[in-house]
Amino acid sequence: MAFWGYRPVLPEFAIEDPKEDFRSARVIEQYHLGSKALFMPGGGFSWKYLPIDRIRGVIPGKESKDENSAMGGYHIEHPTIRVIYQGGAEVLTLDSRSQAEILFSLLKRNYQ
Repeated sequence: MAFWGYRPVLPEFAIEDPKEDFRSARVIEQYHLGSKALFMPGGGFSWKYLPIDRIRGVIPGKESKDENSAMGGYHIEHPTIRVIYQGGAEVLTLDSRSQAEILFSLLKRNYQ
């Protein structure tokens, strides 16, 4: 894994000049949505990306976690978006429901 840079989720998904697309991308929490690709944190300072034209479907959902603290246990729900492409899927977890709705609608509109 590269410490810095941009890499496609699959080698055959490489796009021309991902750095420029990343620079002009819209930022929604930790994700960046450019005109050509969706960028996701890839570890370190690197980013992995999925070209928008390779997206086959988007499905909204929720992720639930039970946490414990010194005061007691509690339950957290985070909105998720499952992005399906030929050969796999990426699950995007967000903190804000409104931001998840915005990202979902942009992804749905862009891949159709």
